[in-house]
Amino acid sequence: MIKNLTTLSAIALAFAAAPAMAQTGHVGATYTSNDDFEYDTIAIEGTTTFAFSENIGAQIDGNLGSVDDGSDSQLAYRVNGHLFYNGGAYQIGGVFGYSTVDYSGIAPEATHWGLEGQYDFGRFTLGASTIWGDADGIISPQLDYENVELRGAYYFTDNFVIGGRYAFGSIDNGGGSADTTDYTLDAEYQFSSTPISLTAGWQHWELNDLPVESDSFTIGARWNFGGSLKERDGAGFRYTPRSILEQFFGTP
Repeated sequence: MIKNLTTLSAIALAFAAAPAMAQTGHVGATYTSNDDFEYDTIAIEGTTTFAFSENIGAQIDGNLGSVDDGSDSQLAYRVNGHLFYNGGAYQIGGVFGYSTVDYSGIAPEATHWGLEGQYDFGRFTLGASTIWGDADGIISPQLDYENVELRGAYYFTDNFVIGGRYAFGSIDNGGGSADTTDYTLDAEYQFSSTPISLTAGWQHWELNDLPVESDSFTIGARWNFGGSLKERDGAGFRYTPRSILEQFFGTP
């Protein structure tokens, strides 16, 4: 865990060292309700994208929140670092991420790394990612996982978008394996006279052929910088890969 945090700190410091390169991004707050595990999450989240050159970009995104199960509140956070080639209509690159939650003293955590890309067809953006990772304290003491995700977003206007994700993967704890399915739907609308936008989303995750699943609903508000929603998302990645911990707890 210390090694993971050190790596993430180095990424954050590298990005912070070049504030003049910041192009687009947002900061916001979200509320998530999960009836399957009977908890609510309130989080502060954000994304910022940098252009190191005409074709090389980077993005860092994450959140910091409180998970409340009705009797106690636990701290949770995630962070993802992206480095990519920007070809104008497309981006392709790599991602590294870490997430954890101090849940009932167990403190499950997950680390992942992978590849991602997207292409802008105009009003419609299509993307995909593949990640591999390992986790502690989620479903079993230790497990390895992989996840393939397909993403799409349609911009009815430059400031109104509806999107979704479909993902499939597997987990393996050394004694057995199981397949997983994960999908989300979301929408975002930014007001024309202000950089404030409203968001809403639904997330579903399940272990195939086993009675383990998670459904959650999220609403939020964001303060955006760097242009319209389409310009903000086109500079980097609207969707970031979700770790097995985020899928299990139902966070967006």
